[in-house]
Amino acid sequence: MLRLLGFFDDFGPPTGCSAGPLAAQVRASGEPDEAEIVEYLDTGHRLTHVMEAGVDVLTGETHRHTSGCSSLVTDGVWVWRADFAHYLETYHVPLPAAFLARVRRLHHRMPDLVGADFAPVFDEIVRGFGWTEADPWDAETVLRSRPRTVLTRAEFAARARRERPVGPWGKAPRKPRRNTQ
Repeated sequence: MLRLLGFFDDFGPPTGCSAGPLAAQVRASGEPDEAEIVEYLDTGHRLTHVMEAGVDVLTGETHRHTSGCSSLVTDGVWVWRADFAHYLETYHVPLPAAFLARVRRLHHRMPDLVGADFAPVFDEIVRGFGWTEADPWDAETVLRSRPRTVLTRAEFAARARRERPVGPWGKAPRKPRRNTQ
């Protein structure tokens, strides 16, 4: 069974696998180990690399996963969008108990993907997403876990502050009105 995380209606037409509208999932706080879960999501294995730029679907602002946001990522059992970590750490969306149990059982460490074990999962992903041109997964391939490749939320915010131009950008100041009386 294909296990999906964070495919909200806001990302496209609702499907049978949708988690519903994002706004309905927003919570005030997340899991006690949410930072470790976010890092786990950030270190997932990329299945697709989509060249696009997206924004937060609720605020319209850029975020640290803006580039390639709808790329698909997996841990070998679960599949999520590359920007799901942003929505988890920003809106503390609820996570399935089975996903939480797996991540905690793995001590928040991304497992390697062993080709022969992952091939049937990949076939199910291909069918689930309707990919017609996908090559079969190579049973000899082993994808090793890598360190986080995206900035943390704090690093992204610091970089955005440094790169933001300083000065009176936008409209020119208004000319003072002349008193005609």
